[in-house]
Amino acid sequence: MEELKNYEHQHPLLMLNEEQLLGNGNGVVDCSRCGEKVSAPCFSCVECCGFYLHKTCAQAPLELNHPFHRHHPLLLLQNPPSSYTRCVCDFCDETCEKFIYHCSCGLDFHIKCALFTFNIAERNLKELEHV
Repeated sequence: MEELKNYEHQHPLLMLNEEQLLGNGNGVVDCSRCGEKVSAPCFSCVECCGFYLHKTCAQAPLELNHPFHRHHPLLLLQNPPSSYTRCVCDFCDETCEKFIYHCSCGLDFHIKCALFTFNIAERNLKELEHV
């Protein structure tokens, strides 16, 4: 059983498969990082405190050097900066309330949007290397 010691949660997290997730309450829970519905494989708090993470969200790097924003690294923040009255994702144009990737120049992405666009950019860059 894979265990994850998470930097923003006080208890260890265990990886759940689909059967374990369904047996853990009603099987419909939200990711504590991105806020979307969780599907297996995912991580759950061993203390049963209601903390769940998608595997992708759990493994998200604290700092991301994004190909679409090469000037500065994007830092994973638990909340938008306190100076913000409202945080909007620069990819999907929706409000950011939970974890975000943030750049000091004011660029912000939902965690899912940052990882999604990062994967697209990496794939496209690899394809261009073969041209």
